[in-house]
Amino acid sequence: MKFSLSRTALSGLALSVAATAVAQPLLAPAQAATDAPATSAARAGTGWLATQLTDGVIHNDTYDFDDLGMTMDIGLSMDEVGGDQALVRQIRSALSTRIQEYAAPAPTERYSGSLAKSLVFAQVSGADPRAYGGLDLVAETEARVTEGGPSAGRLADLSAYGDYANSFGQALAVRGLSAAGSGKAAAATDFLLKQQCSSGFFRVFFTTDASAADQSCVEGTDPTDTDTTAFVVSQLAATSPRPAAVDAAIAKAVAWLAATQKADGSFVGSAFTPDPNTNSTGLAASALAAAGTCEQAGRAAEWVSALQVGPQPASSPLAGEEGALAYDRTAMDSASASGIGAARDQWWRATVQAVAGLTHARGSAKALTVTSTGTATSGTATLTATGGAVGDRFCLTGPGIQGSRTVVVGSDRTLSSKVTLPATAGGATYTLTGRDGATSHTVAVVQPDARGSVAGVRLAAPAGFRKAGSKVALDVLGAAAGARFVLRGPGLSDTTVVAASDGALTRSVTLPTTTTTAAYVLVGSAGQVGAEVRVLGKRRLKVSTLAGDGPRTRVLVRRLAAREKVKVIVAGRTLAKGRANAKGRFVARVALPDGRARVRVRAVGQFPALRSGSRGVTLR
Repeated sequence: MKFSLSRTALSGLALSVAATAVAQPLLAPAQAATDAPATSAARAGTGWLATQLTDGVIHNDTYDFDDLGMTMDIGLSMDEVGGDQALVRQIRSALSTRIQEYAAPAPTERYSGSLAKSLVFAQVSGADPRAYGGLDLVAETEARVTEGGPSAGRLADLSAYGDYANSFGQALAVRGLSAAGSGKAAAATDFLLKQQCSSGFFRVFFTTDASAADQSCVEGTDPTDTDTTAFVVSQLAATSPRPAAVDAAIAKAVAWLAATQKADGSFVGSAFTPDPNTNSTGLAASALAAAGTCEQAGRAAEWVSALQVGPQPASSPLAGEEGALAYDRTAMDSASASGIGAARDQWWRATVQAVAGLTHARGSAKALTVTSTGTATSGTATLTATGGAVGDRFCLTGPGIQGSRTVVVGSDRTLSSKVTLPATAGGATYTLTGRDGATSHTVAVVQPDARGSVAGVRLAAPAGFRKAGSKVALDVLGAAAGARFVLRGPGLSDTTVVAASDGALTRSVTLPTTTTTAAYVLVGSAGQVGAEVRVLGKRRLKVSTLAGDGPRTRVLVRRLAAREKVKVIVAGRTLAKGRANAKGRFVARVALPDGRARVRVRAVGQFPALRSGSRGVTLR
């Protein structure tokens, strides 16, 4: 029957190229920007997948059924690669009436992995996960999480066909339930971490006996599995916030992946897929990138890209298949000779699982020209590289960078990355590594004690009050010609300033937006000098009228700053002015106008637009 065919394929997840899982969007510490342009190879791969859809769904002609799990995987891969959100929405719409058919076809049939994948797809595609396809996918997934006992947190299918729950579905449940803020997320996470073996890999299958006391991986008994390990890493990296135990598990798994990578960058899958293939290698590329191992991820992605169909002449058996990924070299050679043909299902699965890994393929480092701008003293600098293609990735290494950092050429065809320079003098060399080698650039770092002496130097700031948020000029006077200093204060990071030939310099600064005393410091080699600016921000003044002496009324204005200028205004006329006392108060005796039953007494401070208050007064 059609269902049992797709269900059987789903149960084999990591065993062969028939795996229906695909890496998910990562919260990668090494990624320069989550919205960075995709590589042209990745866009070509998702573009080919889009051409395989019929009304938003993949149809398997061999067995004559709509492969809803594969369709969902295509939507997930498109979301990760980016640039195809309209097609993701089309898939979301096409699947919106078929989620129950895929994941919960009957009250007694609930498939945990399918529910978890549907939950994640609903979340990333913008659907309501609590009402997608007629199901509350959060509640449905929670219901498949074992409540207590030795298997607490373990996913379990409800099905007459048996329980096929495994680490793939468990990882998706952890991601989806974490994003939903579910109370079941922690238990599901703890059980997933038990599936990690001591050497670092994650096993695919759980302990057969769900009531057994030990539900953990058994090193040496459970077979190693690249696909499961890479997939779990990608899902764990997409959860936020992540407990320390999760970060430790990711680091351990990535170390295992890096150690099993072949010299040419490729990976094998498991005992069932012992030869290098794009499925396993593409998944591993995404997992390696998620943990900041840029160069290993790049080598894996580049191995995958060698098995991607490029532009073809019209007479080629592969004409119209540009962007598709072959499972391995044998599949590519066969299709090059006679077309994809009956192997299309294998090509779908290879492409959907490996295409996200292509986003980590590196560009040509030899084409780059690198420059830098920034402070000459110890601090930061910005590296800028031109000559790369939009979306090209490179691995940046150098002082202040732990491991390697992935940097991306933006839509303006420029790569830009800020680096923290070392504290000691000398040359700080940074290297951008690509698929064809590396390009380096050295930033000269000047020792901090190269700053000028502040002996006899004065930092001058404007006297009196200044309006909040305005700009003022700070003047350095009496310095030696060309002397360097660091200027610090509100709105400034450590900024290097250089005196002119006459020993003076002026620096414009933007004041804070609230009432305060803004303190600025000029730091040199033998100490520092400072200056302050009194800043007045927005304030509602409090106005009171008191019993007067004879025809005059006493007006009390409070909430002023000490020595702030103030005026008392009635009917457009200034009746009194002066300055507040040390407690921020001002008192004046004023003669209120005759002939009115009621007047409004208004007080304005130093900056009337920011600081004023009023009170209505009834005249007798």
